[in-house]
Amino acid sequence: MILVKYILKEHIAPFLVALFVITFLFIVDFLVNILDSVLSKGLPLGTVLEIFALNLAWMLSLSIPMAVLVSCLMAFGRLSGDQEITVMKAAGISPLALMRPVLLVATLISLLLVFFNNWILPEANHRAVELMSAVSQKKPHAFVDAGSLITQFPEVQVWVSHIDPATGVLYGVQVFEEQRRGVPRIVYADSATLEYIDNGATLMFRLSSGENHILDPDDPSKYFRIRFSSQDFAMKNVNDRLERRNRDYRSDREMPIEMMLEVVNKSKKDYKEALDTYQSQLFGPLRLLNDVLQGDSIIPKDLSIQLKEDVFSSTPLVQRLKVQERSQLQIIERAHRRLNSEEIIQAKYMVEVHKKFSTSVACFVFVLIGAPLGIMARKGGIGTGIVYSLAFFVIYWVSLIGGENLADRLVISPAIAMWSSNIAIGTFGLFISIKMMRDRYSGNSFFYKFRFLTRPFRYLIKRKKL
Repeated sequence: MILVKYILKEHIAPFLVALFVITFLFIVDFLVNILDSVLSKGLPLGTVLEIFALNLAWMLSLSIPMAVLVSCLMAFGRLSGDQEITVMKAAGISPLALMRPVLLVATLISLLLVFFNNWILPEANHRAVELMSAVSQKKPHAFVDAGSLITQFPEVQVWVSHIDPATGVLYGVQVFEEQRRGVPRIVYADSATLEYIDNGATLMFRLSSGENHILDPDDPSKYFRIRFSSQDFAMKNVNDRLERRNRDYRSDREMPIEMMLEVVNKSKKDYKEALDTYQSQLFGPLRLLNDVLQGDSIIPKDLSIQLKEDVFSSTPLVQRLKVQERSQLQIIERAHRRLNSEEIIQAKYMVEVHKKFSTSVACFVFVLIGAPLGIMARKGGIGTGIVYSLAFFVIYWVSLIGGENLADRLVISPAIAMWSSNIAIGTFGLFISIKMMRDRYSGNSFFYKFRFLTRPFRYLIKRKKL
């Protein structure tokens, strides 16, 4: 029991540090993406913090398995580097006994992560989408970004070339307004500022140095070009207050497993109904035509008559067959598109169902990789073990993302797409764990076989020392 506590204690600090560092990196990347559109646009601090809190859920779902891998590597690497593993083995304690408590804790983390991914993560994603939608609609200036077409305003589209981050002045403004009878009005301005009026119900563009380009809706041949030094352009029905509305629609990343399975079952039912419908449309006329040919043909069944090709092609019956053929081809094309669409829906949602389990089980799989690599890297240094563990982690996520894309395109099944990386890396982890327990390895010789992977890192380290 003392040894179990000691092994687990060695994992706590590396796990927390790794979790903090990895999550911090995700937060920095998230900050870079939303800095201009949210943080610098005057949103309340509470709203900004809520956006971060809601997006923290998906960050933790990714960083927890990564932290498990790093903590196993660091903890067992330190025990191996300080020769404590050698002492324990001399005392008759096998490496498997050292890994057992960590595997048990990893199993518990996997179960908790399944619950987290199935209930907390989808709800957080759903509320984050609702919040961002409310921000987009009720504070449209928060999404006035340079270099992109802004379509949040009703019947108006805005293009801004540049925004001064210090003053908030918009430069290179183009406004496209749809007027009556579908005739557009285009406004060009060198610069503009934003201001709320009517208690936040109207967003006013204060345009400077520009032109209006207007077509007469009664006579499109008449074209007006009106220059101005200053002009106001009002966006009505805009409220500065952040009002949230319940959003009924949920994407696959906003659903728990139960809701996704309902979508899959409905898609399967729609698939079967569509298949029956198209089969009836496709084969019904063919059966009827076959009955007509066999029952009403003027040619006796026991009489063999050779018809010339030109005569045969000119008969009304053959013309009818050609029309029927084109109709059947159109039915086949519609059936293919409809059935393929239903299959894509099923694959898309089943990928997310399997992903909730596979990414959680990754905690257990990473222990099988991190522990033996940490122990076996005792002579090669902890840096060598980190390089290989990061390589396995990159391989895992690349395989997961690639498998998801292949499954969405119906190339492979969702189960194979989401579980193949776990199976492959877990199998290799079992392989090196067995070799480690049988003492049929040498730390340097094992990593020497794969030295080409660390050659770039060793080169960079030498360059740094010089």
